[in-house]
Amino acid sequence: MKKADENATLMNGVETGAGAAGRDDEPETFRQFLYNKKNGTVLGRNGKSWFQIIVFYIIFYALLAGFWLACLTIFLRTLDPKVPRFYGKGTIIGVNPGVGYQPWLKERPDSTLIQYNLQDPSSWKPYVEQMRTYLEKYDSNATETRECGAGESNDDLEKNPDALPCRFDLAVFDKGCSEKSEYGFKTGKPCVIISLNRLIGWRPTDFPVNSVPEEVKDRYKTGSIAINCQGATNVDKEHIGKINYMPPNGIDGKYYPYVFTKGYQQPIAMVKFDTIPRNKLVIVECRAYALNIEHDISSRLGMVYFEVMVEDKKVVEKKEL
Repeated sequence: MKKADENATLMNGVETGAGAAGRDDEPETFRQFLYNKKNGTVLGRNGKSWFQIIVFYIIFYALLAGFWLACLTIFLRTLDPKVPRFYGKGTIIGVNPGVGYQPWLKERPDSTLIQYNLQDPSSWKPYVEQMRTYLEKYDSNATETRECGAGESNDDLEKNPDALPCRFDLAVFDKGCSEKSEYGFKTGKPCVIISLNRLIGWRPTDFPVNSVPEEVKDRYKTGSIAINCQGATNVDKEHIGKINYMPPNGIDGKYYPYVFTKGYQQPIAMVKFDTIPRNKLVIVECRAYALNIEHDISSRLGMVYFEVMVEDKKVVEKKEL
C-alpha cells in the first residue's frame, strides 16, 4: 500500500492515504493550484515530486539523444564524401548530363534574360563581372592540375587517386571572348559560356561515322562534345545571325570522366553572337551533341534556353525631384 502511495505521489504530485488524511478535502482554486502554501505544492507537486520527475526526464532525454547520435554516426559512416550514395541510371541524378550557361546573375535567379544597352556601360558591367568571376577559378588552382597532351585524359583519375586532373586552358577564348575584350559585351557581340553538368564517371560516346547529326556534322570531332545554338522559333532563327563557336569542335573529351578530386576544372565552350540584331529579343536554344546525350524539350535534357537582347538606345538621365 505504501508503494502505491509513493507512485501516486510521483505521478500526480499529491499524497494519498495516511499522509493526506489530515488535509481538507475542499476543492482547491486555480490560484491554490499554482501555489498551495498549506500543502506546500507548486502546480500540484511538492518539492520531492518535482525533483523525481525532473531527474526522470533528464535521464530519458539523455538516453534518447544518445540513441539518435549513435544512429546518425552509423548512417554517416556508410556515406562516401566523394561519390553520391545513389547515382547513375534509375536515380534522380540520371546518366544524361544537363547543359548550363553563363553569365547568370545571382541577383536575378529566376531570369534567363541577358539584356543590356550598348550606350550604358553600367548595364553590361554585371555580366562582364560575372564572367570574370566564373573564369578566375581556372587560374587559381593551376598547381593542382597537369597539362594533358595528345592521348592523355582524366582516365587516370579513376585508376590513380593521386593523379592530377587535366588543366583547362582559357587561351582558346583569347580571340574575341577574353577578359581584355570584355567578353564581347562592349562591342555588342556577347559571348556566352556553355557547360555540362558534372556526372560521376560520365564520358562522351562518339557518333558512328555516318550518324553525326547534320547540325554539327561540319564541326564534330571524335572524342569531343559538339555544341550547336540556334533560335528557338522560326522568327528567332532568322534574327539570331552568325554564331562563332570557341573552340569550333566544342568541349574536348579528354577532360572526362568527372571524378570528385581537388583541382578538377570543368571544361567549357563559348558561343559568340557576332551579328545579333539590336533592340530585338532573341530566344536561344543550345544543345550538346554526343551519342550518349539525349535531347528532350519537355525536361530540357541535353539543352539549355536563354534570351539575348542587345539594345542600342540613348540613355535618358533621371531627373532628381
